[in-house]
Amino acid sequence: MADDLSDGQGNRELEDDLVALVGRPARSTAVALVDLAASPNTRIAFIGAGPETRFEIGSITKALTGMLLADAIDRREVSLETTVGDLVPDTAGTAFGSITFRELCTHTSGLPRMPEGPLAVFRGFRFLILGTHHYREMTASDVLKAAAHQRIRGRGEFRYSNLGGAVLGQLLALVAGAEYGPLLTERILVPLDMTATIVASPQQTAPPGWSSRGRRRPPWTTMGGFAPAGGLISTLSDMSRLAVALLNGSAPGSGSLTPIEGVATAGPNRDSGMFWGIESDPITNRRMVVHSGQTGGYSSFLGLTLSGGRAMIVLANIAGASKQQRIITGLAPHFGIQVPSEAEDKDSDGDQGRP
Repeated sequence: MADDLSDGQGNRELEDDLVALVGRPARSTAVALVDLAASPNTRIAFIGAGPETRFEIGSITKALTGMLLADAIDRREVSLETTVGDLVPDTAGTAFGSITFRELCTHTSGLPRMPEGPLAVFRGFRFLILGTHHYREMTASDVLKAAAHQRIRGRGEFRYSNLGGAVLGQLLALVAGAEYGPLLTERILVPLDMTATIVASPQQTAPPGWSSRGRRRPPWTTMGGFAPAGGLISTLSDMSRLAVALLNGSAPGSGSLTPIEGVATAGPNRDSGMFWGIESDPITNRRMVVHSGQTGGYSSFLGLTLSGGRAMIVLANIAGASKQQRIITGLAPHFGIQVPSEAEDKDSDGDQGRP
């Protein structure tokens, strides 16, 4: 497991670099660098935060949903060839019903990023005016119904889809006869001692965050059926435990990091795991497994080099890919590998509020 971070003491050298990259005054930022060969194996640094500060991790939630999928495959509950129609008989014989878990977890299903239609336009307008996100008040059943009515376009091509991530998570819950949050807790979070990581709710949230334009953004507390795509809040301590367990292979669902052959990806030198992006460094020939996330007021990054036994975690209570990329690139010398030039699921504008 990760070294105990409870004393909250950051690494001075790493903290100095973080301050220089972020600047002062700054929003809350937390960073961890993991090296299994070092002692201690985890170095941490903070600005306006601590090991147990809550952050929305956005689409890194999908990476944990991928772990849940790999674990369900290990349990022989499903396979990558399981289709939506196998589990939702009403969709059998339709394009949606023929979509496989392989397609859902590699963003090649042809489903749009978000449900399209008049209601989606209204939700986007509401977000711009009130700062409330697009996914409110949609139950698990609503997600499946909305997906069934979408036009499937570009199937087999890489097309990032929050809707697809939500569908897959809810189908895994359906197979297990449970809700997504308790299922993830039982199978992934409890075994990893990630006791502070939860699906956000009105009772348990991260603090309000900030958009890339400096607007105060309320926490995302009611993602409901979309929780598997971006509804988790976590801490640097918990994310460090996750990183260590993935690096040493002890995490349930570690098979989610294995490249899936024969699927389209986001670009050259890229492979896809179960929601994870896998970057090949053309210089060192090492592979870096990554996922990033963004909500209306938060951004996050988790990168792992399995062969090097190292990981980088960046959590911030401000949205915006460019700001986080500056931190990631600036800390790369500590990480010991060239990091990806851009995260695969970041929006150029955090005000879009998409995980």
